[in-house]
Amino acid sequence: MTDLSSCVPDYAVEAIREALPAFEKQIRGYAMDDAVLTGVETRTSSPINIKRNSEYQSVNTRGLYPAGEGAGYAGGILSAAIDGIEVAEAVALSIVNTTRLR
Repeated sequence: MTDLSSCVPDYAVEAIREALPAFEKQIRGYAMDDAVLTGVETRTSSPINIKRNSEYQSVNTRGLYPAGEGAGYAGGILSAAIDGIEVAEAVALSIVNTTRLR
C-alpha cells in the first residue's frame, strides 16, 4: 500500500481531505474510518496507460494499483467496474499475503 499524499500534489490531497467529510454529511457511510483506500472518479479521460504487473500494481510505484478508464484499462463504465473488481481482489490478496508473512 502507499500513501496517496506521496503520489499527488498537496492541493489535491487537501481537496480530498475536505471533500470526504462533506460527502459523508450527504451520504452516510461514504467516508469510513477504517477505509484503506478511497477511489476518486473524475469526468476526464486520458490517453495514457499506466503500466502494471501481473499483481495489478504499477511497475514503477509499488503499492499503486492503477485501474479503470483513467489508467488505460477500460473503455466504459462496465469495463471500468470489472477492472475495479479485479484490482480490488488483487489488493485484498496482497493484504492477505502480507499478513501471512508477519
